Amino acid sequence: MLPVSADSWDDFGSVERMWDGQKSITNKEFEEVMDALQTNQKQKEEKQKKKKIKKISGGGSSLHTELSPEKEINEIPNLKNKADEGVLINVPVNLVLGENVLEKGFYKVFARKDDDKKIYVSFYQSQFFKGELEVTETEDDFGEDEIDFAKLIPYNKSFMRMIFGSLDFNASALVPYIEE
Repeated sequence: MLPVSADSWDDFGSVERMWDGQKSITNKEFEEVMDALQTNQKQKEEKQKKKKIKKISGGGSSLHTELSPEKEINEIPNLKNKADEGVLINVPVNLVLGENVLEKGFYKVFARKDDDKKIYVSFYQSQFFKGELEVTETEDDFGEDEIDFAKLIPYNKSFMRMIFGSLDFNASALVPYIEE
């Protein structure tokens, strides 16, 4: 058994008065301290952001003001896939789609990719389905300025080239035609 000193047990009497000298803090003072801490955090984040920009841009200034490291980099807005609305095309000849003949006129075309990764372009006049064409996916953008496009381009005396482009894919196919 260890010896125990009775003097050390006498100090526990002051436990009740331990918080007597402490100052109470108001809500306003607490919020001021929290704001100061958040300001420090924001400054720290800003410093890290400048460090990253300096690491990417090399820290020097550019001759081009739009490439300046201090300039805010804007995010690209979300692009809307216009192919969901269809693309209007002019069909100047009678196209042969399988066993059907698609007559001259204006058509709204929609493209879809099925589960087998095959791509089909559907032709509509008003709300009426007129025909469908299987096309082959390609990386070629055919020199078009827009993301969403569809065109028929003369290929030779027997075929037209159908080109289609969207945010999701680009495709093309050779389509036989009949001239009247």
